[in-house]
Amino acid sequence: MRESGGRKIAVKRRSRELASRERVGRFTRGLAWDLISSFARRHWIILLPALFLPIVVFLPLFFLEHGAARWITVGAAGISGPWIVAVMTILMSGAADPFMGLDAEASTADELRRMRRHGWRLANGIKIREREDIDHVVVGPAGLLVVESKWSRHRWPLGDRGQPFMSAQLSGAVTQVLRNRKDVSTQFAKALDGAPVRAICVVWSAEDSSGDPPWVEFGDAVVVRGPALNSWLRTLAGGTLDEPGIDRIWKEIEHQASGRDENDRKRSGPPRPTMARVVVESFLAPFLGAVLALYGLVAVGLAHQTWLDVAGPFLFAAVGIAVLRIAFLRRAALGWIGISVGFVLILLVFMIRDLIK
Repeated sequence: MRESGGRKIAVKRRSRELASRERVGRFTRGLAWDLISSFARRHWIILLPALFLPIVVFLPLFFLEHGAARWITVGAAGISGPWIVAVMTILMSGAADPFMGLDAEASTADELRRMRRHGWRLANGIKIREREDIDHVVVGPAGLLVVESKWSRHRWPLGDRGQPFMSAQLSGAVTQVLRNRKDVSTQFAKALDGAPVRAICVVWSAEDSSGDPPWVEFGDAVVVRGPALNSWLRTLAGGTLDEPGIDRIWKEIEHQASGRDENDRKRSGPPRPTMARVVVESFLAPFLGAVLALYGLVAVGLAHQTWLDVAGPFLFAAVGIAVLRIAFLRRAALGWIGISVGFVLILLVFMIRDLIK
């Protein structure tokens, strides 16, 4: 009984993993990070000065301001550099467009994930071909859906308006999702046992397309505007597949995903992190730690105790180093230490200046 319960927990955990955002757009995500890495290697000589530019610009204020205002200036200058470098790298490397595509794909996955309460099961990033993945595969009472997500800064030509060149983009997207449907139908033919397989292309755009039709049929595929995806999903008739049929297909999907994931890990290592994960771990957590340290040191400065003004930055730096041992606080501790050490260095500069006088 206990073993059966453990198996059910493992199955649910695996289902959540397959439906998670971590699996969304692995190929595109790798492309985006490759663009960023390449840009950083080629233009580090520009990025490095940009990292310290705010400190140089605000350096005169370090000596003109006094008390809390001085330390606020120090913290603001220290935090601004990394943000400038991050924005420059994403925009100038060309990674902005892939990241927008990833956001659209994640939005599609979020809509499909809501269908789980109605008996549907979602798997993101399923690979059948060696160097391509299928954005989303969904199996449920109405059969199996093969879904591709596409993003463009221009309106997709579902209505009367739109750029002429977008017709070729739309045709290419439809061709891709139909090819994916054929691959899925062939790969899982035995488990499908005649169950319907639909090809769905979900399109998102930066332009307002609210006046266009919510969805349009293009041959054997359906093209759905992203904001109308939830409405289209509600039109699906159920009853084609029963629970055993869904389980049968889902086991094959899980098996395919596990095999391909293992091969990818052996060949290329772990998948690249999502932008949300990078933002939280590399920016927000250190930023939060830096802000907490900054306000803490400002509060120490407002106490008007000479010994606290001198010892405060050193004590804060020591606390940050101690917190590094706690895994989930490590990123925040780095930001805390960065601000504290910056205060220590500035304090030493002022102490040396006073000694010289």
